[in-house]
Amino acid sequence: MKLNAVKSRFLLAFISISTPAGMLALGHTSMFGCDGCHTPHNAEVLPSVPLWNGRESTSKFVMYSSDTFQGTADGQPSGNSKLCLACHDGSSSGYVWMKPDHSFGTLGLAASHPISFIYDSALAIQDGALRDPSEASTLGGTIQEDLLDAESKVQCGSCHDVHSSGVGDSLLRGYDYESQHWSGLCRMCHIR
Repeated sequence: MKLNAVKSRFLLAFISISTPAGMLALGHTSMFGCDGCHTPHNAEVLPSVPLWNGRESTSKFVMYSSDTFQGTADGQPSGNSKLCLACHDGSSSGYVWMKPDHSFGTLGLAASHPISFIYDSALAIQDGALRDPSEASTLGGTIQEDLLDAESKVQCGSCHDVHSSGVGDSLLRGYDYESQHWSGLCRMCHIR
């Protein structure tokens, strides 16, 4: 095969994986496939997690706090955030493919968006700058339905979707917020 033909195939492949559909298709390859999180054999048994291939993070984190944060976060990450942090806690040297800024040390959550806290109507009223979780999201349902877990908590999966709608470098929910609509995701919950 001539060099120009190789370059053309590479360019077409790159363009095709740069789209949301391409990223989803890439997720079904062995390069970034389901087996990063799931396995058909010898899976860990975790409630509501089918065929979990890994571990829950055992790192102890300093959780986010601020004078302006009105919520009460769990003492440590909970829910699906523990699954995400199984890789993103930075404790495994086996994930050399992960970009350094996508890996949290034990202090990483202190400077990030808060997670593992209940987001309900009472918090929205108390805070004054949050939308009520019964309000519509831009994803087709309400904030409660689309962004919160079964315990009405904000988790990593509230903003990041590894399965279907996540796009861009950070797999943010919905359309590619990073390119032109960065605040769109934030404004689903935040009034200002």
